[in-house]
Amino acid sequence: MSNVDDDEDDYMSDAFLKQCSDTRPGLMPERVAKKFERDKKKKELNNKHRQMYKPRATLEKEKREEGMKATIGSDNKGFALLQKMGYKPGMAIGKAGSGRKEPVPIQLKLGRGGLGREAHQKRKQEEQRLMRANMSAKRQRMDSRQRTEFVQRMGGRFADKRAEGDLRKSQKVCEQLDAEASLTQPSEYFFWPAEFHPKNKKLKAENDRLNQGLSDMSGGYDSVLDDDDKEEEEEEEEEEEEKMELYTAAEMLEILTLYLRKTYKYCVWCGTRYDDAADLASNCPGDTAEAHDE
Repeated sequence: MSNVDDDEDDYMSDAFLKQCSDTRPGLMPERVAKKFERDKKKKELNNKHRQMYKPRATLEKEKREEGMKATIGSDNKGFALLQKMGYKPGMAIGKAGSGRKEPVPIQLKLGRGGLGREAHQKRKQEEQRLMRANMSAKRQRMDSRQRTEFVQRMGGRFADKRAEGDLRKSQKVCEQLDAEASLTQPSEYFFWPAEFHPKNKKLKAENDRLNQGLSDMSGGYDSVLDDDDKEEEEEEEEEEEEKMELYTAAEMLEILTLYLRKTYKYCVWCGTRYDDAADLASNCPGDTAEAHDE
């Protein structure tokens, strides 16, 4: 009984499954199953042909490369004529033997454009590339110049404001030192602040008197300063303004600094009045604001 069981195949084994026919695609309509079989056979046939035959373009490319790599044989008429004239394979052509050793290579033209069109397009593309490169370089130079000009302009504004502040400070110091030296007039108009000039003080005093109601003592503003005095003072003011327009704030500061250092041994940035020129030279960093920043 056991021997009979051993001879029978197990329906769960692989051997039993191999005996069964392939009924794919399974439970489908007959029309769909036939189409599946046709597609399967067509695919197998295409794979077989693809292995056996190469595409025409591939075959042409291989033949072309094979022909270009092959050397010219003796059956070539041109080669036979060269041999009659003493040419040997590997020699360079020409009277001096410095010419070409190999034939001119073939440049295959695959496009449908006219002769010279590709070279023209390449030349135009190169010109456009150079033009774009020049424009980019020009734009970069312009941006760099604008940034430099902006930095210089802002630096100049800062320097002008700093020079004006230092000039104002130096003018006040100069007026105080000149007053201590019993000087009633500045050496230059811009050495003192405008409000400390004698004529301005006089005008200010007269205006104060008028504002305080003291016009009855002076006979009015016109009696204190008649027309001639007014014209003279206006002319003096115009002359002084013209003198100040000749100098910038930095130039006036330089002149005033030299006056203070030479006359009073004073440095406005140190805020110190030194004993003598030797003391000034040894202890003061310099005669500019930049020297004191370092």
